[in-house]
Amino acid sequence: MKTSPKLFAFILMPFDHSYNDVYKLGIKAACEDVGIYCERVDEQVFQETILERVYNQISKADIIVADMSGRNPNVFYEVGYAHALGKTTILLTNKAEDIPFDLKHFQHIVYGESISYLKEELSKRLLWIAEHPSPTESAQKVHFDVFLDQYNLLQHNVTYECPVNRVPYPKFTIHNQTPHTFEQGKFRIGIIAPERYTSVRSSGVRVVKLPDNKRIFMLPTLDDLFPDSYAYFDIIFDESPAKDEVDKFTVRIFSSIGAFDYPFFIAAGSPDHDEIIRIA
Repeated sequence: MKTSPKLFAFILMPFDHSYNDVYKLGIKAACEDVGIYCERVDEQVFQETILERVYNQISKADIIVADMSGRNPNVFYEVGYAHALGKTTILLTNKAEDIPFDLKHFQHIVYGESISYLKEELSKRLLWIAEHPSPTESAQKVHFDVFLDQYNLLQHNVTYECPVNRVPYPKFTIHNQTPHTFEQGKFRIGIIAPERYTSVRSSGVRVVKLPDNKRIFMLPTLDDLFPDSYAYFDIIFDESPAKDEVDKFTVRIFSSIGAFDYPFFIAAGSPDHDEIIRIA
């Protein structure tokens, strides 16, 4: 018998011990009751920064549950990011006055001091979402492969080694593994770079500074990407890699049902050699 994987709910809430019961007895218990797997970022093991991990998990989650209590600015920003990606989001608060003005038109579960009420109401909404998936959620999940040279970024730790006296010029291939056609403008590619990389020589690239001082370089739109087809993209940075440092970058693909991340690294190599691709 074929079974579907559990939906994944990523939980956004203040990091404060006073919310532990709300999470364990209210949110997590509700998820378990309806067969949805949920986690907070502090329950996970990861190597990237917390902010990178939060972005990554928001993009991968099927459902976002966010407790807006206490008007926590990090939670507000993360909810905005989830909304920008079109994520199914359930908002909670223990006080109606904690709802910011620009989110008042979204429905909230206002649970006051009653964790049992929170659990009951959240269970109802989670169950409804599980039983009524949106068309994009019920369709086959988008899956792209991204290659640097011939190496798949999801299957290898790939390092682009650039001569220390040159600027990095990594070249990529994207493969659409789905049976769907993604029309021009219906998906976008950005490259997230460390804060020392402030500009590029490539034309048609938009630069956006992120809250953690990194930058995302939004590349020009590609042509239609047909099922099982490939496309090429590249970027020419304006700064050389720092000697004896390895910088982490991320290719981020934005689509109508979420964002997908593909990490790679850039390091300084010998000035006497051409660029080298190393894998681990």
